[in-house]
Order: sequence, then C-alpha cells, then structure tokens
Amino acid sequence: MIKDWEQIADYFNAMRERSSNEAMRAALTGVKEAIDFINQGPLRQTLFGWTSVGDLCVQQADIQPYSGPYLRLSPLASGLIEFRYVDTAIERRQWHRTEVPNLAIQRLETFFDQLCWRPRPTQPGAGDVNRRNSN
Repeated sequence: MIKDWEQIADYFNAMRERSSNEAMRAALTGVKEAIDFINQGPLRQTLFGWTSVGDLCVQQADIQPYSGPYLRLSPLASGLIEFRYVDTAIERRQWHRTEVPNLAIQRLETFFDQLCWRPRPTQPGAGDVNRRNSN
C-alpha cells in the first residue's frame, strides 16, 4: 500500500533503533536520508513509496504497488545499500548498484536523472546561445 513519506520515514527510524548491527544501522541511515531528500523537496508530489519488509520502494505513478516499474532501496547487513530498478521479472536484466550510505542521495539523483523521474534543471539563456550559434 502506498504510504505518505512521513510514515515511511517513521518506519525506517524504528528499524534503525531496533537494529543492533552498526553496519545495518548505517545503511538504514542512508535510506532514511534518501526518504528525507524526497520528502523535503518537489519530488514529494511526484513520487510514491511503500515499504516491503526492510526495503523502500519508489515509483512514479500513484498505482497499486508492484504493478509497474519501481526502484527498490535495500539496506544490507554489510552497511551498503542496494539500488535495484525492478522493471522486469528477470532479475539478471534489472539495473542494480550498491552504494555506501553517505552517497545514497547522489546515487538516487543520478538514477532520477537517467530515467527522467525529475525535471532537468534549465540554464538561463541556453536558448540564446543556440540562436547566436545558428546565425
């Protein structure tokens, strides 16, 4: 079930507090920072999330979870976070990366930019430069 970002943040905070594994706590902190990044910006209105056991799942559409492509962030006992884009049932064809917790937001931003899950920043005057060069 789709949840609001505050509920998801609370869920991961509780998981982090219960964990006795320091590496897992670090990974959970990285996932929580990714949640805060989404929740505190414009992506809050365009991305939808839910939890699956210990994973964060994020999708673009407000549809039933698992019914379309989604990004899954999994905190690992090693202290890393696995990012996996589930767009096919064939696991070996799914894009996936592991990342250290303090680079979770950077990995998330790169993913969002590559799949156009957020608007690309525009540079003022970029159109003017193209017009000048075409003359």
